[in-house]
Amino acid sequence: MSKRDRRSKGIYRRQVLAGSGLLLGAAAFPRTSFVTSAVAAQTTVKFAGWAFEPQVVEANVKRFMEQNPDIKVEYTPLDLQLYNEKMVALFNAGSQGDAFYIRDTNLGAWVEAGWVQPIDGMPGLKELNDDMFPFIREAMFYKGKQYGTPYYGDIYVYMYDKKAVQQAGVSKAPVTLGELKDAALEIKKAGTVQYPILKGFKTNVDGLSEFWSMVFASGGHLFNEALDPVYPSEDKTALGVLEWLVEAMHSWKILDPRGLELDETQARDAFVSGQGIFTSNVGNVFPRVNNPQMSKRAGDIQMMRFPGLRDVGQGPMGWSRLYGISSDTKVKDAAYRLIRYLGGKDAKGEYYSAKDWYLKYGVGYPFKSLDKDPDIQAAQKKAGYDLDVLSQQFGNSHARENITATWYNEWDRFTQQQIQSALLRQVKPAEALAASAKKAQDLKKSGG
Repeated sequence: MSKRDRRSKGIYRRQVLAGSGLLLGAAAFPRTSFVTSAVAAQTTVKFAGWAFEPQVVEANVKRFMEQNPDIKVEYTPLDLQLYNEKMVALFNAGSQGDAFYIRDTNLGAWVEAGWVQPIDGMPGLKELNDDMFPFIREAMFYKGKQYGTPYYGDIYVYMYDKKAVQQAGVSKAPVTLGELKDAALEIKKAGTVQYPILKGFKTNVDGLSEFWSMVFASGGHLFNEALDPVYPSEDKTALGVLEWLVEAMHSWKILDPRGLELDETQARDAFVSGQGIFTSNVGNVFPRVNNPQMSKRAGDIQMMRFPGLRDVGQGPMGWSRLYGISSDTKVKDAAYRLIRYLGGKDAKGEYYSAKDWYLKYGVGYPFKSLDKDPDIQAAQKKAGYDLDVLSQQFGNSHARENITATWYNEWDRFTQQQIQSALLRQVKPAEALAASAKKAQDLKKSGG
């Protein structure tokens, strides 16, 4: 979308907002304002986020206002898939509101554009930071300053059908890609399925997550601290991972080629319907696959350590989404109180929001101390987690090394396309990764 088009849409959205109280693309979700009957709100905070289970957000906002009767919150859910585009339009129109969701992939660009303000030194922030998982806390910062509190944090997970694996005579879950190959070949030999590994490779928001995770699990790197690419030559881990994927699809025929036509959600739905034996996906998919109301194979799926080229005790890619405050807000203190509640503790000193999201939807919680919460432990046991594996994976996860770059999204999509080309055997793995590395260098040089 061109800058002119974004600005035009932003103006139109502002007109719609002024005339009807709705935002374009969110007509199915009316703007909701809650006012306590006992005390009239004195300060209004306008709050926006992508429309994932907006009724949960509305209930949480209502609870915040009950605990903070001097603040009125106007919440607007926006289209999930087009959230970044819609927010850019609102920023350009100057009607973005006071607080909003931010993806870690967009933080650097939004800060550089002057749209988000830092929250360093705000009340209670250090306490929250001290309890965050390291990879989540890291995602709150850009160039040494903190710009948000965590909406949630999660890791990419590898999972398998333990019943099918046992029936094929495989005694333990694989840890390395070599062991995964051997297990998949045994399952294939047993005639259980034609392609034991099912994975979606169609370009999408999370399409590079498995690749990052395999590189991290192998102990490798894609970028150095200066955000210069170290693959495919200086660090050969990424090359080894991509070569393995190509061989798995074409030589060993254990990786389903249909995955080139599936995105993450479609691959998830295929897996819960009973297709494939091994797969990877975002963390909150694991409770779904063991939920009998959502999955045909509930009770049979187990999480395993993310496989890498070698076992070095590392975990997968982790990421975070955060709550931030507009640089133009006139109600910073009230907006901060809202994001401290949503991304931290309520008036009772409890992580109400994070716990609520996890118990209802398996959305990863950002705080280490919640590992010991009895309700969360009971939910994890019910979902079938191996808690030792879960703890090891969370404790050794890594944020994407170039996530703060303003050009991250463009590089990510380009690299997904290069991996697809390699899997289609249109280019060799080394050529695909060389093109990706050059793209990173060019984007860094031009400033994105």
